[in-house]
Amino acid sequence: MSDTVVTVLERGRGNRWDQPVETGNGRRWLLITGLTALFSAGLAPGPIRAGVIGSPVIAGGYTFINFDGPNSGVNAGAGTNVNGIANNGAAVGFSLGNAGLFTNFVRNPDGTFTTLNLGGAGSAMAMGINSAGDVVGTQNGTAFFLPNGGLPGTLTTPAGATTAFGVNDQGNIVGQFNSATASPGFFLANSAGNGLITINPPSGPNIVNAQGVNDNGLVVGFYVGTDGQDHGFITRVSSAQNDSLSGTGVADPAIPNVAGEPGATFVFSQILGVNDSGIAVGYYGDSTTSQHGFFYNRNTGAYLFLDDPSEQFSNGVEVTQITGINNSGEIAGFYSDASGVFHGFVACPTGVTCTTSVTSPTPEPSSLVFASFGLGVLAFRRFLHRRNSLSA
Repeated sequence: MSDTVVTVLERGRGNRWDQPVETGNGRRWLLITGLTALFSAGLAPGPIRAGVIGSPVIAGGYTFINFDGPNSGVNAGAGTNVNGIANNGAAVGFSLGNAGLFTNFVRNPDGTFTTLNLGGAGSAMAMGINSAGDVVGTQNGTAFFLPNGGLPGTLTTPAGATTAFGVNDQGNIVGQFNSATASPGFFLANSAGNGLITINPPSGPNIVNAQGVNDNGLVVGFYVGTDGQDHGFITRVSSAQNDSLSGTGVADPAIPNVAGEPGATFVFSQILGVNDSGIAVGYYGDSTTSQHGFFYNRNTGAYLFLDDPSEQFSNGVEVTQITGINNSGEIAGFYSDASGVFHGFVACPTGVTCTTSVTSPTPEPSSLVFASFGLGVLAFRRFLHRRNSLSA
C-alpha cells in the first residue's frame, strides 16, 4: 500500500498555501513543493493519464473504483486528489500535472469528467461539492463559491476567508478564515454571507479547519491541540451562542496494527466529511508518517479503518485519505502507488445500489464486515430525511 508525504502543503496550522510543512500532517490535498526523497523525480514533462485504473476491487465491504482525473501527472508527487462526494454521487477534486499545474474537475455520477472554470487560476483547488453541483474551494489564498454552470465568486464573509472546504445540499458552507490573532473555522448559511458563525477549538491555539457539514447542521473538522498535533472535532450549528460556538473534541482512534509498519504509534487525525446519519470519515497519521483512512460513528464513538486496496508502500510510507461520505454510504478519497503517484477513488458499499458508477463484482464474505459497525453502511441509504435534527 502506498505513499509518502515527506513534505506537503498543509493548512491546518494557519500556514500559507505555498509554505511546506514537515512530517506527515498532509491535508486532504497533497500539494507538493520542494519535496525530497519520494519527489526527487521533479516535475519534468511526461505522459498524461485520465480515466479508470484497472477493474473494481472489493475490500472491507466496499467496491473501489480508482481513477486519474484530467491532466493528471505520472511523476512522483503528481496525480489526483479527490476531496469530496455529493449525495448524488458526483465527486470533486483536482489533478496535479507533471509541470505543476492544477486541473479542477467533477467526476460525474456516470463516470465522466467535467473540468471546472476557475478563472484561469493555476493554483485553484476544488474542495467540496453538493448535489446541485455547487463547488467550493480556494484560489490565490481566498475562498470561492462556484455555482453550477456559473463563474466563481469570492466569499467576502467572513473577512479573511482563505478556504471553503464543504457545502451541503442546503447551501451551507464551512471553511477557515484568518483574523489578526487566530485562524478559526466558519459556518455560513449561504454563499451570500448570511448566518455567519465562528467555530473555535475545544482547546489549544485557535486554529480550526471546518471541513464538512451535513444537512442537519452537524459540522466536522479538526483543530490543533495543545500538543501541537491535529485532532478531530464535531459540533452542531444549533449550539451556537452569539454567533460563535466551540467544537467538541473527538477521542483519537486506538490505531490497529498495520502490516509493514511494526511499532507504529498514533500521531494525529483529521475528520474531513460527514453524512446525515452522523457517520464521519477522515484519516490518521502514524509515527512512520503513513496515513490510513477511517470511519467515525458519531452516534456510538466507534472507529473502523479502511484503506484503498491499491495503496502501496513508497520509500516505506503508505497513504490513504477518505475525504467524503454521502447518504448512500459512498465514499471518496485518494491514495498513492509504489511510485509515489496519487490516484483518486470512489467506493460503494457492496450490495447497495449506489448513485455513482461502480460496477460491483459478486460480494465476498468480507463485504459483511460493516454490518456490526453502528448503524451499518447498508442502512446509510435509509437516512434520507436530511432536515431531521440530530439526536444528542
